[in-house]
Amino acid sequence: MSVPDPRPHPAPFLPADQVTTLPDLGVPAQTQFAGYASIRPQPGGPDDEALFYWFAGTADYKNSPTILWSNGGPGSSSFWGLFIENGPFVFNEDQSGSFRIANNPNGWNQVANYLVFEHPLGVTLSFAKDEKNLPQNVKQGIDQLYQALINFIRLHPEIAANPLILAGESYAGTYLPLLAEAILTGNQVPGNPVLDLQTLVLADAWVDPMTQMATDTSYALSHGLITPEQKQTLDTDYAHNYPQINQAIQQLCGLYMANTAQTEDPPFQPVLDYINRADVRAAIHAPAEPVVTESWSAAIGNLYAFGVNDSYLGTVQKLLDGGLQFIIVSGLNDAKDCNFLGTGAWLRRLQGDSAAAFQRASTQQWKDDPQGPVLGFIQDGGGLSWIKVLNAGHLAAHDQPRLIGALHKLSRAWSLHAKTPDTCGPG
Repeated sequence: MSVPDPRPHPAPFLPADQVTTLPDLGVPAQTQFAGYASIRPQPGGPDDEALFYWFAGTADYKNSPTILWSNGGPGSSSFWGLFIENGPFVFNEDQSGSFRIANNPNGWNQVANYLVFEHPLGVTLSFAKDEKNLPQNVKQGIDQLYQALINFIRLHPEIAANPLILAGESYAGTYLPLLAEAILTGNQVPGNPVLDLQTLVLADAWVDPMTQMATDTSYALSHGLITPEQKQTLDTDYAHNYPQINQAIQQLCGLYMANTAQTEDPPFQPVLDYINRADVRAAIHAPAEPVVTESWSAAIGNLYAFGVNDSYLGTVQKLLDGGLQFIIVSGLNDAKDCNFLGTGAWLRRLQGDSAAAFQRASTQQWKDDPQGPVLGFIQDGGGLSWIKVLNAGHLAAHDQPRLIGALHKLSRAWSLHAKTPDTCGPG
C-alpha cells in the first residue's frame, strides 16, 4: 500500500493538510487538519511509513492548549474518541435507525485543540506498506508515535509552543507515560521541536496490571455481583488459572471494552461507513483504498500481547517526581480491570512528596453547577488529581460529557494547576 503525499495543496493560501469541507457537515466552523505524518526522523525514504492524524482546533487554535487523545486496546482506533466519546464529532441516530455525522456540542475541542493519531501503525487509516514495519512491542510503537508527532509539529510550528496535554483511556495508561518519556527525552535533542508537556490525563487506565487485577473480585463483591464465598473461590482460581480465565473473559466481552454504564457498546459501524467513503477520504487526504473493516488491529493486539501486563507505575513515578501533573479519571461503574478500586491501589503505591500531598488531600464533591447534581468526587493535591465519575463506566469521557469542565479547572495547561474547582464542596 502506497501512502499518499500527505500534503496535497487544496489552495495556495491554505495549509496543505487543511480540511476545507467535510461531507454531510460542510465547511468546518473551526480549523481542522488531517493527513499523514512520517514515523521516521528523515521522511521520504524507501522504508518510510506514516500515521494518520486528525487535528480539530479551537476558535483560537494558535493560542490554545493541545490535547493529544489516545484510545487503548492495544491496537484500538482513536476514532473512538474522535467520533464517539469526546472529539469534535458525534453520530446521531434518526427514527429510521440511520446514523448521520454532526458536530459534537460537548467536544473537548471547544476548550482545547484536539489531536488524534491512528496508532500504532496498522490501525484503521494508518496503513502499513510492509508488515515488517509494524512495531514489535509497545515501546517501538511509542517511538513511532513520537516521531509522527514531531513531524506533525514541524508541519504546524504555529502550535509548537502551546501547552500539551496527553489524555487517553484504558491501555493508554501504558501508551501515554511512555510517550511523555519520549517527549521529555526528545526535547533534549538538538533540532527537535521542544514540546511544552504539562499534564497527563489517564482515564480508566491500565497502569499497574497485577495490582489492578487483584481488585477485580473485591469490586464484584462490593456491587453485589458475587458472594463472599464465591470471591474466595474466584481468588483461588484466579491465582492458579489466570491466563485461561482472562482469555475466556476476552472472548465473552470483547478485547477492548467492558462498560457497565451502558447496556451495550456504542456502535462503531457508522464511523467505518463514514471513513470508507471516497469523498470523505479525499477530504481528509487519505487514499480511497483499502477499506477499513475493524476498529482495532488484531496484528497489533497479537504483537503486544506478551507485554500487556507489564507495569508502568515506575514510569508514572518518575514523571510525577519530575514535575509533570497527573489527572486520573475513574468511571465508578467500570467493571473492567481498570476499576476504581484498582486505580486507588496503584495510586497508594506512589511515593514522594507529590504522592504524600495527594494522600493528605480531602475528597470533595464535584459539581458542574453549584445548584446542580453531584457528578462525582475529586481528590487533588501535589500535582496529582483523582476524579471519580458517577454513572460512568470504562468510557468515562463518553458517559460524562461534563468531564472536560473538571479537567479545565484542574489542569495547569490552562494556568489553573492544583486549583480545586469552586463548585466542589466537602463530601
